[in-house]
Amino acid sequence: MHNYKSEDLLHKYKAGTCTDEERAIVESWHIHELNNSDFMPDEEELDRVGKAIWAGLPVHEPKYNIIPLWLKYTAVASVAVILSVGGLYFFKQEKEIPVETESQAVRFKNDVKPGTNKAMLTLADGTAISLDDAATGKVAKQSGIVISKTADGQLVYGMAKNGAADKTPEYNTISTPRGGQYQVNLPDGTRVWLNAASKLKFPSSFIQLKDRKVELSGEAYFEVTKDKKRPFIVSASDQKVEVLGTHFNVNAYPGAVVDRTTLLEGSVKLTKHSKEYMLKPGQQATVGTAVRIAEVDTEEVIAWKNGNFIFVDNDIKTIMDMLERWYDIEVVYEGKQSPIGFNAEISRDKSLVQVLKALEKTGNVKFRIEGRRVIVM
Repeated sequence: MHNYKSEDLLHKYKAGTCTDEERAIVESWHIHELNNSDFMPDEEELDRVGKAIWAGLPVHEPKYNIIPLWLKYTAVASVAVILSVGGLYFFKQEKEIPVETESQAVRFKNDVKPGTNKAMLTLADGTAISLDDAATGKVAKQSGIVISKTADGQLVYGMAKNGAADKTPEYNTISTPRGGQYQVNLPDGTRVWLNAASKLKFPSSFIQLKDRKVELSGEAYFEVTKDKKRPFIVSASDQKVEVLGTHFNVNAYPGAVVDRTTLLEGSVKLTKHSKEYMLKPGQQATVGTAVRIAEVDTEEVIAWKNGNFIFVDNDIKTIMDMLERWYDIEVVYEGKQSPIGFNAEISRDKSLVQVLKALEKTGNVKFRIEGRRVIVM
């Protein structure tokens, strides 16, 4: 066996430069060690970890589909929790996972299901159509455009036979409630994923327009169809994002301190107060009183679109804001909020109780559910 320094090996793993053999060793250790520690490792812990790696674990154990978040986002003051398809894993040291206590059973006597695909489509004439209740197939027709709902819960705009595409387009609005999400395919083929408590206003056709402008409130992920003649413009809060064809995410909830636009592919031009900013893939513009551009982990940004929550050193208020929208709950805080950050990957398919229990395993926060109200203690 090669004689590597344990700390060097872990740093290589975080940097993504390990060989297959080295990666297998670290990941094999990780699965075993999840049941042996409850805190984020400091330098001494890193050294102990390294010694444990070489203490006899086989090199080629089967790999597990679990992201070792503390290796990716090491922060000594943070707490790491991972809730995956396989169950709950967390760091503990010299103590067993506590069996559910009576007090916990009382605090979690009722549960809340996660959000689902549901939205309301409002046509230009004011007609409101509940998309979660609508049957698969044709939903409506306007301006030569047929609006259909697919079997997997998407809203699709397509040209009708003998459609009068040259008519002045009408504007529709699709909105998701708290506890809802939806995907819509716009008339130009652009695909949009709407997060919970979001709203998108768009024309029924772009053919007679100089640009493809839509208005967003909330959060959405866009995969824009290329059209050199008509730029695609997202107006959100007091910012404007302009593209020709690209993939990006816009988070602009009403009342938020800042809005965030994140580019995954292509290029975008962001305009605020007549000043323009160009983004490159992997960059995020944080828009508040000023505009700040920085490199970010795009996997974290679009985790919601892929069915997960990913928290990276997030405080409990940030986490509960996300849970509030997805589970359609009210959150109340008792006492002083802890400054400790949480690192976690949790499926959005989990029930509220499962998520809260995972966060409680850290020992830094407790919750109580009263109907659809969650008290953070």
